[in-house]
Order: sequence, then C-alpha cells, then structure tokens
Amino acid sequence: MYFLAIRQILSRPQQTILTILGILLGTAGYVMFSGMMLGFQQVIMEQLVNSDGQIKISPKDEVISAKTFEDVFFEGKEIRWITPPVGRTDNTRLTNIMGWMERLDNDPRVVGYAPQLSREIIFLNGKASSPARLIGIDPNKQTKVTNLETYIFECKIKDLSRGGASVILGSGILTKLGGKVGDSIQVLSPKGKISPIKIIGELKTGNRLVDDVSSYASLSTVQNLTQSGGEVSQLLVKIQNLREASYIAEDWTFISKDKVESWDQANESILSVFKTQDIVRNSTTFTIILVVAFGIYNILNMVVNQKKREIAILRSIGFNGKDTIMLFLIQGVLLGLLGGILGLLLGAFGCYMIEGIPLGNSKGETKAVLRTMVISWDVLIYLKAFCISMLSATVASYIPARLASKLSPVEIIRGTI
Repeated sequence: MYFLAIRQILSRPQQTILTILGILLGTAGYVMFSGMMLGFQQVIMEQLVNSDGQIKISPKDEVISAKTFEDVFFEGKEIRWITPPVGRTDNTRLTNIMGWMERLDNDPRVVGYAPQLSREIIFLNGKASSPARLIGIDPNKQTKVTNLETYIFECKIKDLSRGGASVILGSGILTKLGGKVGDSIQVLSPKGKISPIKIIGELKTGNRLVDDVSSYASLSTVQNLTQSGGEVSQLLVKIQNLREASYIAEDWTFISKDKVESWDQANESILSVFKTQDIVRNSTTFTIILVVAFGIYNILNMVVNQKKREIAILRSIGFNGKDTIMLFLIQGVLLGLLGGILGLLLGAFGCYMIEGIPLGNSKGETKAVLRTMVISWDVLIYLKAFCISMLSATVASYIPARLASKLSPVEIIRGTI
C-alpha cells in the first residue's frame, strides 16, 4: 500500500512539488505570524504584570451626595436640601495600613508586598523647575514585587536606603532641570517646604508618560520631605498565581473601603486588544487551512481523473473501496508530513531572521524599549502548526479518495476503450 502511494506521488513530480510548497508556505506563515503576535503580547504582559504590582491597594475617592449625610446631622429625620451636596472626597492615604500589612503577612497566596507614598512636588535646580510625582518606596520590598530596578541606571534601588535624602529622577525630569547624576537639587513640597536632595540615579522606561513625571526616593525620605509621617498611599502586592489576581482583588474589596484593583482589571482595554489579535490570528489560521486543503484537493482530484485506468486495475485484482480510500489518504498524509516538517523549519528560520530586525530608538540604553522584534518560541506554536498541516492534508485527501472508491472498474475500462 505504502509502495503504491509513494510511487503515485513520485510519478507526478511537478504536482507533488506544488502541493508540498503550498503546505510548506502555509505552515511557515502560521509559525512566523503567531511568533510575532505572541512575542509582542508576552512583552506587553510582562510589563503590565511586573512593573506596577499584580494587585494594587489604594485609597478610594468617594462621590459626595445627599445620601452621604443621612443620619449624620439630623438622625431619623427627613431632610430636603435646597442645594444638594455634590463633589468627591480625595483620599491620599490608606486608613488602615497596619491592618492591611497584617492581613497580607498571613495570606498564603501573597508572595510579597511593597508600600508606597506618592506625592506631587516640584523639583528646583537654579532657575529651572519641573513638576513631578515623587514616589516613596521600601527598596528591599520593592525589588520582590516589581521589576523597577530593570529601568534604573547609575545606581541600584537599595542605594536609596543608605541614608541622606537621595532621589532617582526620570530621564525627562533630569533633562528639564539640566542636571546630572551626582548633583544636588531642591524639592518644593505641597505645603511649601523646600528641602535639598541628591540625584543618585536615572529612571529610563522608554515611556515618556513615566520618564517625564516620575521619581523615586525612600519611603522615609518622602514622608519627611512632604511632612507625611507614617502615611502610605498604596500597597503593591505580588501573589502566587497570577490568574487568581482578579478573584483575590474582589475578595479583598468586600473587607475594606479602600480600592483594590488587579492588574487585569486596570488594563482591560489592552487585554481587549489582545483578544482582537487572537481573533485575527485564528482567522488567519482558518484561511491557511482552507488554502492548503483546497490545493491538496485539486491536485488529488486531478490524480483520480488521470489514474482511473490504474484504479480500475487495482479494483479488478482485489482492491475494495476502503483500500482505495486508504491509498489516497496515505498520499495526503505523506504530503502533509513532508510539507509540515519543511514548513516548521522554514518558519523557525524566518522567526530567527525577524527577531534580529532592529526597531526605532535602537541607540537608547533603556531595556524597556524594544531594540529588535520579539518572537515567541513557544513549542505549542510549532505543534499547532504541524497539526494544522496534517489535518488539512488528511481532510482534503479524503474527498477525492472517496470519489475514487466509488469508481466502477467495468465503467472505467469501457470508457477508455
């Protein structure tokens, strides 16, 4: 059976090469397309998850309405407001920080947490000034929860805890102030207090929305500079299982008035883009299957018409319908196997070449900016591509195989006389 199948494949070299070429290009195209899209998603996911904590606990801003003051001034009485109260309360600190820390310490799902204090300040350097967000952190805890140190140059996060008022400035702020690492500048707090501080490092994330406004100092330094002793504005939490982030955040929401938000809840718009990309990728996969299957079907269908006399001879010497179907299925599987393997090799080579293509800002030192295309080398991509090529080849070869099995040897011989 296999000998006959291979013989028929080799008897039509041009058609065989075209079929294998179609499977090869379809498989390689899927591998490269999926590698690029999934590689991009992995980079973005890593930044979303590791740059700002998997769960964030922060003060909740409450909207003020008439219900806010029910049973506050006139308990048990109906109140009619001439002008109903409106607005909202802007909370800048967590009210029960010790309670939160105790809960996080005793929760087995929590890997670690990092307290932060964020304040809006103005940096001064001679006549130059730059408004910024000064974020106080615990250097030892911060490195266990986020990958902030990846974007810091000229120093390490732990240098913030060596004593003295020191700060790591975003590259945009440093440019506006006309300063450099090692300079001493001044900080103007919201309460009007001016204090000296030394620049010990530079923050480069590659995102101007961050680099132009963000700066980091130790938690105690920010508390002293802004006269916010003992205050914490948010907690960043890292958990054991990333997929449970939203469920854990919902559980904690019910036990506190503070705002608890998981990374996926905070980035729903970006995740929706990923879903759109997955739909496009799956649609492309379906198109590739159709193209490959249609090519195999056309070629094997022509083979059936060209090999009618041989089919009649085989049927006359004892081949039944199932044997005929198996003969053409073997041909389809062999074509799919060879085309799939070659397609995987070509796709891997294409991904290797694409991964080295430089992108914009290749001269920058920041590790956050993609210097080259990022490719995913997930084994599942190659496994799925191979299964697609084999499935499409098998299904496409079954239709002409079934047609050949229904041919009557007597009618074929009569038609050729």
